[in-house]
Amino acid sequence: MKTNNQQGMKIIALGTGGGPIVSSSRAGISTAICVDGATYIVDCGMGSIRNYRSHSTWGELRGIFITHHHSDHIYDLGSYLFTGWQVPGESFSQPIQIYGPGKPPRNPALSTHSHPKIEGCCGGDHPMVGTAAMVDALIHNVFASDIAIRMADEGRSSPTEWIKAFDIQIPESAQADPVLNRHPEMEPFTIYEDELVKVSTILVDHRLCFPAFGFRFDSKYGSVVISGDTTYSKNCILLAKDADVLMHEVIDLDAILETFPEGPTRNGIAVHLEESHTSYEKVGLVAREANAKSLILHHIVPNIPDSADIQKMINTAQNDFDGLVFAAEDNDTFNVTDIIKAHGAEHEAHEFIREINT
Repeated sequence: MKTNNQQGMKIIALGTGGGPIVSSSRAGISTAICVDGATYIVDCGMGSIRNYRSHSTWGELRGIFITHHHSDHIYDLGSYLFTGWQVPGESFSQPIQIYGPGKPPRNPALSTHSHPKIEGCCGGDHPMVGTAAMVDALIHNVFASDIAIRMADEGRSSPTEWIKAFDIQIPESAQADPVLNRHPEMEPFTIYEDELVKVSTILVDHRLCFPAFGFRFDSKYGSVVISGDTTYSKNCILLAKDADVLMHEVIDLDAILETFPEGPTRNGIAVHLEESHTSYEKVGLVAREANAKSLILHHIVPNIPDSADIQKMINTAQNDFDGLVFAAEDNDTFNVTDIIKAHGAEHEAHEFIREINT
C-alpha cells in the first residue's frame, strides 16, 4: 500500500462515476485531496474505499466532506469511518472530522408541486436528517452491535472519540430557503482550517437536493475546487475563481437516456438529470468564467462501460476553455504543482503563437 507522506498537494480520483448504480468500470464518486501527507476526502461513493486503501493509510486521514446526501455520494461513509477505527496498525491517528449538509427546515419540494407521499418529509415517515445525525445513526444504530462487541471483546475505545460530525451552517445573510431560495448568490465561507489547508464552501444548484455544496481546498501549493453535483452555477464559478484545478461533474443527457426504457419513470428522471447536472456542452464555459487554470471532468454520467464518449466531452470543453482539460479515471493522480507548471508552459506557447501570427 502506498502512502502520501511526500510533500506537495495532489488529487487522487478514488471514484469517478456518477449515479446510484453499480458500475464495473468506475467506483462511485469520491476524491482525495492530499497535502504534505494529510488526506481529506470529498464524498464516499460506492467502492471508493478500496481505491483509498491503495493510496493512503488510515493514519493520514483527517477529514471527510460530503457535498450532499444523495446515496451515490455516501454509500461508503460507514466503511470509511469504522474500518479505520482502532484496528491494530491500521488506525486513525487523530479524530476524523466530517462536514456535510444539515437538516433542511422544511421539505425541499418545488413550490408548485403537490405530492402527498412527501408531505411532511422532514418529520413524517421518511424524515430528512443532517450529517451529524446521520453519523450518529451509523454509530448508535447501524453499526451499534458491531461496536459494542468489539469494544467488549477487543478493548477498543468508543468510536465517538475518533469520529466528529458537523452540520455545515449556512450564513443567515444568504437567506437560503429549501423551496424559494436554494442557491442564492453568496460569498464562499470557511468551514475547516488546519496548518495545511483551508476548506471553504458555497451552495450550488442540485434542484430539489438542498442543501448541496461545492468545496474549495487552498494550500500553500495551490487551490482545488470540487463542484459537487450541480447544474451551471454562478456560485460554483465564484467558488472556483482563479483556481488552479476545477474538478467538475459532467453529463451526456442523450447518452444516459439511451440506457433507460421508455415510460413515465424515464420522463421523470430526464427532467431531474437536465435540471440537476452540467452538460458536457456547458462545463467548459464554467471553467472559462471561473478563470481556472485547469478542468478535470469527473462524476461522469452515464456511468456504464463504453456508454460515455469521454473524448467528445474533452473536445467540447476545449472549445470553450483554453486551459488544461482532463477526464479522470479511477485511481488517476494529479499533482497540483505539475498542473500549474504545465499551464504556465501552455500559456507561454499560446502567447508565442499569437506573437507570430501578429
